[in-house]
Amino acid sequence: MEILEEKSLANQIFKRYSTNPKNWNFIISTSSIKDGFYDATITSPEESWRLKIDSIYKPTPIISGARLDSDQGVIKKYYDDNIIPFGYRKIDPPAFVNIFKKLSEEHESIARKNNEYISQELSSLLNSTEPTVPIKGTDYLYGPFLYTSRNLIGKSRYDDMVSEKLSQSIKRKIKERYPGYG
Repeated sequence: MEILEEKSLANQIFKRYSTNPKNWNFIISTSSIKDGFYDATITSPEESWRLKIDSIYKPTPIISGARLDSDQGVIKKYYDDNIIPFGYRKIDPPAFVNIFKKLSEEHESIARKNNEYISQELSSLLNSTEPTVPIKGTDYLYGPFLYTSRNLIGKSRYDDMVSEKLSQSIKRKIKERYPGYG
C-alpha cells in the first residue's frame, strides 16, 4: 500500500477518474474518530481510496490517502443508490440561469416551503448531465460530495492499519509545515 499526499494523490485519483468517469462517489465522514482527523472514501466501480483529511473547514487541508488493496473483497458502497454520482459535469449556462430565474420568481413561496424544491431542481439538473473528463478552458461543476456522520472505517485489521498509517502521514506533514505545533 502506497501512501500519497496532496498533489500526487490528486493526480493519481484524477488519472483513474479520467479512464472511466462514471459511478464515482466521494464520501466524507464529518465525525472524526480516534485521531481527530476526518475520514473520506472515494469509490469507483473498479477501486476504492481511503483518505485522511486534517480539516474539512479550511480551503487547503492536509490530505493523505491510499488506494485500498483490491483483494479486500467487494468494494462496499456507503451510500443510497439514489445519490447522484460524483464527477465533473459540464456547465450549461442557460439551464442555471433558468433555475436561478425560477428561484427568484418563486422566492416567496419557496421561502414558505422548505429547501426541498431547490434540492429537487439541482438534483434534476445534475442527473440530466453525465460525469465527464474535464477539458482545459471549459467550465464544470465538481461534485457532489456526500457528507455523513457515519464512520467510514470498517472493522477489520486492514482498515485499522490503513487508518493508522494515514494518520501518521498527516501528523508528519503537520510537523513539517507547522514546527511550533509539535
